[in-house]
Amino acid sequence: MIRKSTVNLKHANRGKLENLRTIAEEYVRIVNLFIDILWQQKQFSGSFVKDTTIESWISARLKQAAAKQALSIVKSQRKKKKKHKPTLNRLALELDSRFIAISQDINHFDIWLKFSSIGNKIIINLPSQKHYHFNKLIHDGWVIKKSARLRINENGYFIDIYFQKQTPDLRGSGKNLAIDIGYKKLIVSSDNKRYGDDKIYDKISRKKQGSKAFKRALIERDEKVNVACKKLPLNNIKTLYAEDLKDVKKKSKGKIRKKFNNKLQRWTYPKVLEKLAMICEERGVEFVKVPPRYTSQRCSRCGVIRKSNRQGEVYKCACGNVMDADYNASLNILHLGEYGLQAFKQVL
Repeated sequence: MIRKSTVNLKHANRGKLENLRTIAEEYVRIVNLFIDILWQQKQFSGSFVKDTTIESWISARLKQAAAKQALSIVKSQRKKKKKHKPTLNRLALELDSRFIAISQDINHFDIWLKFSSIGNKIIINLPSQKHYHFNKLIHDGWVIKKSARLRINENGYFIDIYFQKQTPDLRGSGKNLAIDIGYKKLIVSSDNKRYGDDKIYDKISRKKQGSKAFKRALIERDEKVNVACKKLPLNNIKTLYAEDLKDVKKKSKGKIRKKFNNKLQRWTYPKVLEKLAMICEERGVEFVKVPPRYTSQRCSRCGVIRKSNRQGEVYKCACGNVMDADYNASLNILHLGEYGLQAFKQVL
């Protein structure tokens, strides 16, 4: 398992940070030159390209790292089946132990980061501070990897430090649980429990996009997602089922009121799925995503599929089944995960 914890480099002096930006800008320039070469040569696989024609003051080793990152970007573009050439527009450097060394608990700073093998005999030492998430990973037995990512953006200078830990075996026994991920109620489980709500989206919609208050609200949203996911009772769960949601927001355009669509655009179901996958991995719970086939329109009792049966927050079926619509959907997800489509009796 691999996890990430980000530390801020705001404690470093301005001169060192400016040198770091100069290095990052040159590195990104080299990455994009390598992307040009790979795209022209149609090299979308294999090991990183070696090209001595690219002139730069950065070291040969750092050039190799830039080439490797360029190949990774190109591979990702092809995997997404996008035909236009990608470009690295962010100041983001993937660095291994040849370029960065992490030391802890020296002087009054928790962390020191030493950059070397960059070129022009440059060596930069930068201080930082640990925080709750970093310390928790250490406390829980995670080990720091010998690699990191340097990121520079409008908010400052950051280092993503990676941790690793052995993945536990999947549980051999326990119950199955399914969840419906929604907007009004973030998570509704097949044992009829609710976690999270849509209040934070109202808060975000009131903020001016791009403002500091807007960014703070987005951070608060992500924190609430984490809290809701962590509340799921997984101690005796063997398998957790969830819908494999894709392009939900894209499909909503033009079909719902503009005011509601504005809130929906801040709904982060991919973050929920990602967080749940991480929690399940750490707990030895199998996490399975199932196709979202009529789960909100199907009656979990008789199997009939009728769009009109869902009336807002309530699901009403002619068979007499009346229940919370999201709870009904979670039961369908559970049935779909355990038995597949053949378990449903479709009555149209």
